[in-house]
Amino acid sequence: MIANLPDDVLSHILSLLPTKHAVATTVLSKKWTNLWTSASFFKLDLDDRLLLRPKSLTSMPNHASLFANFVNHVLGLINLPCVQKIKFFCSDSYDLNLINSWLLVACTSNVVEVNIRIPYTQNPIELPQILYASRSLRVLKLNANIRLDFPPDYVCFPSLKVLWIKVYNQDGITFTQKLFHICFVLEDLFMESDILNKEREVVFTVKSNTLKRLKIECLVHSFDIEYSFVVDCPNLEHLDLCDDFLAKYKIAMDSKVLDDAKICIGLPSADYGAFELYFEVKHSNRAFELLEALSNVKSLSLSGCTTGAVSYSYETVEHTDSHENEDGIALRIRLRNFMLKFPFLRRLELGFRTSESWNTLTLLLHSSPNLQHLILRKELNGYSVGYKRFSYGMPKGSVPECLLCHLKEMEIWGFEGVKYDLSMVEFFLGNAEVLQKMKIYVHKLSSDEEIMLSEHVLEIPKVSEACQVEIKCEY
Repeated sequence: MIANLPDDVLSHILSLLPTKHAVATTVLSKKWTNLWTSASFFKLDLDDRLLLRPKSLTSMPNHASLFANFVNHVLGLINLPCVQKIKFFCSDSYDLNLINSWLLVACTSNVVEVNIRIPYTQNPIELPQILYASRSLRVLKLNANIRLDFPPDYVCFPSLKVLWIKVYNQDGITFTQKLFHICFVLEDLFMESDILNKEREVVFTVKSNTLKRLKIECLVHSFDIEYSFVVDCPNLEHLDLCDDFLAKYKIAMDSKVLDDAKICIGLPSADYGAFELYFEVKHSNRAFELLEALSNVKSLSLSGCTTGAVSYSYETVEHTDSHENEDGIALRIRLRNFMLKFPFLRRLELGFRTSESWNTLTLLLHSSPNLQHLILRKELNGYSVGYKRFSYGMPKGSVPECLLCHLKEMEIWGFEGVKYDLSMVEFFLGNAEVLQKMKIYVHKLSSDEEIMLSEHVLEIPKVSEACQVEIKCEY
């Protein structure tokens, strides 16, 4: 039996368990009562979601009080200098002084990773001063309203490689931007912004020579505020941008080749023309400007919101060609200056929410001469339960160069077998001369319908004899 093992072996086993489960072994027998206190815990996991929540809240004491007692008990008995990873998650509200005291005790000079997730508090939480000078701290994840009080006159976080931070106001932006001047080895930044202040203009600048991975995720609470993000990171390799309002992005990439970029910007089914009519913020061409800056990317993913935003500018080009008023001419000239070219692009993933957004497919195929892997995905319509049926046309005129020479793999998601879906398959199978594999993921079809569809698709002529077509259910 496990109880017959030596205490040092049992202590090692307990050190591998989540903190709650290790402490729970005290109920097994007298031998186990204080055994967990001798374990050298590598990871301290304080998460109130792990506590049992009864169906009837009247059957046990206040949940927050129970968790507070648990944390106080653990921190008073555990061997803290051995802890290298701290995860501190709270889903309930706790006294701010209590939270600050817990962090002050738990965060030692030996900690390597700190992960804090606490609901928004009106007054900010204090980060223990010992962490600023820690040479062991490499990962810091702060999903809470935390005040960063940088000690003066010396380098902070000298070994910090990964930083996740949530920003709520202009002070948070100022403190975060200051980090880039004092963190000399930072490589991974995830900045989540939920701006609550009502400034007319919010500008966030990310400037770092060491940053390799950058993710920005921003929510907006007012459409008449100008949000801008300036990115100047010459060694950046991975970029992930997400917003729900189509912010303004200025990205300086110079000649650096970006490994991948994932872009999810704009509001689903947004009418940007109406926004510009009723608000002072102008959204025209922002998606185009961002794509221009990403011309050196190898792998590019655009969400349905993004292709919709791109099509807004693209449609404006087409629309203004037929109007010869002064405003129309000026707008047409300005839009024609945009040049999209992706010479290094090998993988392209496009999401679509509207029929109009399919206009971007032609544009991007002709802009990506060396494309090898293409993924097309119909996204769920935000205003209905199922997929919205699309009506769209395939590229006309000359066949894109990538189809003639380089495109080898394709994936089509949300396939329904309607006329427009089949014409899309016919286009690619009939023009992609070196295509080796096409995977089609069907949506909401019965077994009989899937068989009939498979037979139909397999009968479509293929210009590439080596191409294999697979049809699968989308789960």
